[in-house]
Amino acid sequence: MSFPRLVPLLMSLIYFGASSASAQLSKSSIEAAHSYSAKRGGIGFIVKEGGQLRFERYAKGHSGDTPIHIYSGTKSFFGAIAVIAEKEGLLSLDEKVAETLPEWRDDPRKARITIRELLDFTSGLETGFEEIYGRSTADKLTLSLGLDAKNDPGASFIYGPSHLQVFCEVMRRKLKRKGLTYEAYLNRKLIQPLDIGISQWRADSHGNVIPSAGMYMSGRHWMNFGEMVCQGGTWNGKQIVPTEELTKCFKPTPINPAFGLCFWVNSYCTRPDARELDVEETLEIEPLPEDWSRACLSKAAPPDLICSLGSNFQRLYIVPSMDLVVVHQGKKGARGFRDAEFLPILFKDAQRAAPAPTETEVTERKVKPLFPKGFGGFLKKSTESGGE
Repeated sequence: MSFPRLVPLLMSLIYFGASSASAQLSKSSIEAAHSYSAKRGGIGFIVKEGGQLRFERYAKGHSGDTPIHIYSGTKSFFGAIAVIAEKEGLLSLDEKVAETLPEWRDDPRKARITIRELLDFTSGLETGFEEIYGRSTADKLTLSLGLDAKNDPGASFIYGPSHLQVFCEVMRRKLKRKGLTYEAYLNRKLIQPLDIGISQWRADSHGNVIPSAGMYMSGRHWMNFGEMVCQGGTWNGKQIVPTEELTKCFKPTPINPAFGLCFWVNSYCTRPDARELDVEETLEIEPLPEDWSRACLSKAAPPDLICSLGSNFQRLYIVPSMDLVVVHQGKKGARGFRDAEFLPILFKDAQRAAPAPTETEVTERKVKPLFPKGFGGFLKKSTESGGE
């Protein structure tokens, strides 16, 4: 059995076999990780292990209830909603997008793209940064359909908002017959059941919320999502996402072994040829690199580490084998935070983390947002607490 095929099975075993009987992170390691964060613009740090709050601290006027823009942390919600939609028969991850978008049927590349390839960013579509984040009064979902497919489906990993914009246009058309928007479906299936309050969304001028980077929420509410993922789709005793479906989100591709369906993963870290790749740093390179081979987030972190990752060091780290969820929040313009430096500090004395931590050289660097042109044409859309 190949390594990628083992991932869903291993994740299922981890969910059902995780023990929360005793703390596995050391108090000194948590404090050291917080110190590292605070020196690099960290404004919020929450650690829950075994369902118990181990650490919670804020800075610079921030608090546990203060909403913050989670940027690309938004993406993971759409990976989860996609597998819910598949379970409910709304779609199949392996169906051709052109079955729903007839505009694509005559394009030799676009006609072959599947929904799964949209969600794991191997569709071959160009990034769409300029078109989707630029100033425009266009319906950004419709606009995304005109983006070019620069590579064959499955042949490259291209990071950008294009894939999820197209996915949400597919959802919009499929849900129309039910009288729902994709935002309402997300609210009904994830946001409301998890008691998450989205204070506002980035949206286009037509009111379409931006799936790649639109959410604002508090660290405590983001923690709810992380705890649900950590418990195999269960939260507060209720199954929000079937475990078997959720594990599909953590199956990486050979093109990028550090990325599943809208979640970053660390499963390649135990391989001898693994290379630590700092995501925010890599996404500053122009043109964006397409070589993500052998990538992992940290060799010192557990291989079942899952990460939802956004600009300015917004992080949701999840380790099911340790029943561990960590929220990290950074201020805009923060400098110097690197996952491959932070994670070895956090897991230094962990009882169940493997492999053993390695020494890493701390470096300082400037960090730009993952979105080169900002959110030019987008509106801030205020919402009630998770309401449709």
